[in-house]
Amino acid sequence: MISDSYFEGFRVLVTGASGGIGAALVKELLNQGARVGIHYNRHKPSIDEMVADTKADPDKNLCLLKADLRNMDETEGLFNSFIAWAGSVDGLVNNAGDVHVRKHFLEIDAMDIEADLALNLKAPFWLSRLAIKDMEKNGTKGSIVNISSIAAKFGGSPHTLFYGLAKSALETMTFSLGRYCAPMGIRINALRLGVFDTPFHKRHVKDLSERIQMIPAKRMGIPEEAVWWIMSLLSRKSAYMNGQVVSLTGGE
Repeated sequence: MISDSYFEGFRVLVTGASGGIGAALVKELLNQGARVGIHYNRHKPSIDEMVADTKADPDKNLCLLKADLRNMDETEGLFNSFIAWAGSVDGLVNNAGDVHVRKHFLEIDAMDIEADLALNLKAPFWLSRLAIKDMEKNGTKGSIVNISSIAAKFGGSPHTLFYGLAKSALETMTFSLGRYCAPMGIRINALRLGVFDTPFHKRHVKDLSERIQMIPAKRMGIPEEAVWWIMSLLSRKSAYMNGQVVSLTGGE
């Protein structure tokens, strides 16, 4: 794992941090001395589990923040609560994402479409916009990392069409915001993930063994592999990388 004193006191908001890659990322950030806003919606994480085997002070290094990111008022409230706690923002990881409901595109309704777009595209945009404003105001040369999906490349399945569409748009947003923010020293990059050993894929992929055989590496990724790349993109060691999408997909 990357070791970088840059993360000591680093103020970062991580969405979708109650499990899987988000929880693994929080633990690594805490272990390196960061101050972390831990967003969740339905499943409140355990503070004791989050700080276990780290040097984190629960009263200083972490803040639990609940919000439904499909609601733009709650999304903005999440960011404002983080700023009230941390004072400013150095990093944002737009990790939260899900398929609202698995329906064939011929059966999906307007509410389902809106829910997929709100969580996977609108919320990351709104949080990024708020973070950029804060970073620009404070002269912070911060970093935003958007978590995309291989669905952006292949379009998802007929049952996850709008999830894939939202992730594709998220990557386009990354290109655009990266170019805009580069003169300010603010970086926006994306990490496109393939199939990972997380609750998300276990919940949404009917036959994981069949899906794994489609991956050239013949295995799923593990959260720690994604965390390494997220930490790298957040770090000043990637100071010249902006507006890029990194694929971590086992060769797909």
